Amino acid sequence: MSPRYSKADLDALNAAIATGAKSVSYNGQRVDYRDLAEMKSVRDEMERELGVVKTKRRSRAVFARGL
Repeated sequence: MSPRYSKADLDALNAAIATGAKSVSYNGQRVDYRDLAEMKSVRDEMERELGVVKTKRRSRAVFARGL
């Protein structure tokens, strides 16, 4: 079974999210999204389907006493 989405589709959606656009064209068809949350949800679905690995950053505070 081939994926429903392509890397180009994911790139187009990420570009739209970055610019604040609410519509994206995929394969000649325009998709209008209601809000940013819906766009992020679809982006997450695309990433899962395409096997895109997201790395999570962890921050740790380090404190030292004295000099």
